Amino acid sequence: MRVCSGAGCLRAVKDDVRFCDECKPAPSDGDGDTIREHSTAYDAVLDKLRTGSRWQRLRKLIVQRQPMCARCDLHYTEIVDHIVPAAIAIEQARSSGKYPLDKYAGYFISSNLQGLCRACHWLKTNEDKTHVGEWPDVVERELAKPMRTYSF
Repeated sequence: MRVCSGAGCLRAVKDDVRFCDECKPAPSDGDGDTIREHSTAYDAVLDKLRTGSRWQRLRKLIVQRQPMCARCDLHYTEIVDHIVPAAIAIEQARSSGKYPLDKYAGYFISSNLQGLCRACHWLKTNEDKTHVGEWPDVVERELAKPMRTYSF
């Protein structure tokens, strides 16, 4: 027996069960709004991207570039966070047509990444769940950022 994974729930559940019947997340209605399930949903594609070597290299670069939390600037960066949630950024990159050879390019757009401490990441995740309206366009922001200039 173990404790239910529901927030604040202390009910006992079987070892192979994550939530009790009252805390079990409602099945998705297929409307594509996966951000509302952000903290409890398992997405095999995003998990594979998160554990891949491309992400690990990019994560290391972001942590080096931004060693302190982007929100509070008090704690060290522990988590590299997508400003616009990853699933939405991937969809925006696909629909833009700018990355025809990489269907997950939106996940790796560096201008959509920031370093956060755990407390600030928790707050931002909850803000993302209650977000209303359009998300900023990550592709537009990536293309608008200054390009690196080299002088020889």
